[in-house]
Order: sequence, then structure tokens, then C-alpha cells
Amino acid sequence: MSLDASSSATVSLDDEVEIGFTSVVKWYLGDVSMVVNWTDPTSLLVINNDTSYQSSYAVTTVPTAGEWTQLTLESTFPQPHPIHLHGHDFFTLASGTGTYADAAPTLNTANPPRRDVDMLPASGYLVIAFKADNPGVWLCHCHIGWHTGEGFALQFVERETEIAALYNATTVEDTCSTWSTYQTESGITQDDSGI
Repeated sequence: MSLDASSSATVSLDDEVEIGFTSVVKWYLGDVSMVVNWTDPTSLLVINNDTSYQSSYAVTTVPTAGEWTQLTLESTFPQPHPIHLHGHDFFTLASGTGTYADAAPTLNTANPPRRDVDMLPASGYLVIAFKADNPGVWLCHCHIGWHTGEGFALQFVERETEIAALYNATTVEDTCSTWSTYQTESGITQDDSGI
């Protein structure tokens, strides 16, 4: 079935992918290397009506049903990255090598490819978009596991006020509590992004 994407977005992010080398390697989207505390995950915060997300949680809210979100990723790093979005098949509007500004691509909104993973080219850009038609907490990340572990991720909290009603709060709270107990008893220390 032919589907078109919007030519304008209500929520728009332009994030440069960067890598930081200190005592540990960290990936950044924009200025944030995502780190979520295992004992305080975003879904639990939403259920508890706590919207004071720490900046390290890399949360972008998408509040309104039917609005469009557009994400432009750019990288000068000479390695491609498979970008995956949970909760949606996104539309790929443009991709290529070089900078987005220099390429100045025309965004393809007429029945563009739909994916749940697409490649951010080495030293290039990727523009994706999705419509807010699925309330939830959705992770967008590099599909190379250790890159995600090093912070190459962000979250979309979509239609926040509708999410709690979709969850079984007791199950989420019990699962988080069980994990916390297991983590403590087993001596497991969080040493990555928490994803």
C-alpha cells in the first residue's frame, strides 16, 4: 500500500553522531551519551507520572496524536551505523554521504521506503520520520550492540498521557523490583548505557 510522509514535522531533531575517547568509549547523539538507570527506567517514570527525565535519558517527547517527528542524523565517523527505531516502521526521507547541509537533499515524502532499521552511511547523513500513531516509550539506537551500550541511543516518549493506561503498572513495578533485587544479590554493577 502506498503511504506518504509529511513534508513538515512538529517535532524535529538534528543530531550529530560523535564518539568520545576518555577512559571509556562513549557515543553521543547531539551532546548526550544515553545512560538510563536500571532501577529507574523511563517506562516506570511514565507510569508514576514523573516527567522530570534526567538529560542522560535522552528523551524527546512527542505529545500529540498524528503529529510527525523527523530525525536527522549526521556522522563524520568513517563507519556506517544501522539505525533502529522501536515501535514504528519509519519513513526514510533521505540519506547520503557528506553533510546534510552540503548535500541539501530533497526529502522524499511520496511513498518513501519504510523500515525499522536503515543505514546511516559512513561520513554521511540519514533523515527518518514517523507519525505519532503508537503511544509508548520507544528507543532509537545504533543496532550494533556495543555502540548502544556506549550510549548511541535516544528515546521518544510518544503520547505520554496515554501510556500508563496501556501498561499493567503492577507487572512493571514488580518486574523492576525483581530485577533490582537480583542485581543487588548477584553483585551486578551497571557499567554501560543501561539498554
